[in-house]
Amino acid sequence: MNIGIDIDGVIMDDDTYRLAHMSKFCYEHNLPPLEYPYGYETKGNWDAKTSALYRQEYFLDYVQHGPAHLFVSEITHKLHEEGHNLVIITSRHKTTHNTPEGERMRQLTIQWLKEHNVYYDKICFAIWPKVEDIQENKIDIMIEDCVEAIIAQSKYTKHFCYDTRYNRDFTLKGTKRVFSWYDIYRNIKEME
Repeated sequence: MNIGIDIDGVIMDDDTYRLAHMSKFCYEHNLPPLEYPYGYETKGNWDAKTSALYRQEYFLDYVQHGPAHLFVSEITHKLHEEGHNLVIITSRHKTTHNTPEGERMRQLTIQWLKEHNVYYDKICFAIWPKVEDIQENKIDIMIEDCVEAIIAQSKYTKHFCYDTRYNRDFTLKGTKRVFSWYDIYRNIKEME
């Protein structure tokens, strides 16, 4: 089976990281608390300048040191050993830019995956919503957390929606909610 895997929110636990660091950023910059912490990459009512400052202060730290979801290394290796083709498909900030900054972001991403022993056969730095890469790689199931991406991709593949605070209310026919990497593994085994 060709399995597509998102990074942020699926391989990495960005939900916990972002909420804590955004709250810290609000405190340090005397901003009001987050108005709606349940949105995807929510930044309250921040303007573009404030959002850019947040990314400048925290995004590189996240890319280098953000936490992995538990058991992601173990399960990606099990899936590989069982003959599955694992394709990481990410549209992470700046990775599609053909600039030194884009190259740095790609290299930091690959380094983090190596440090956390995440197995994959191929990585695609995709243009959002990743549809072209899903089609090119004949993805049978995509593991994704972003509601808008799942909706855009749903014509082309089935989905596991990785549960987060910002997608809890989302349902879509043909999309299965998963809660951990062992839950992903169990569901893939049931599909075989």
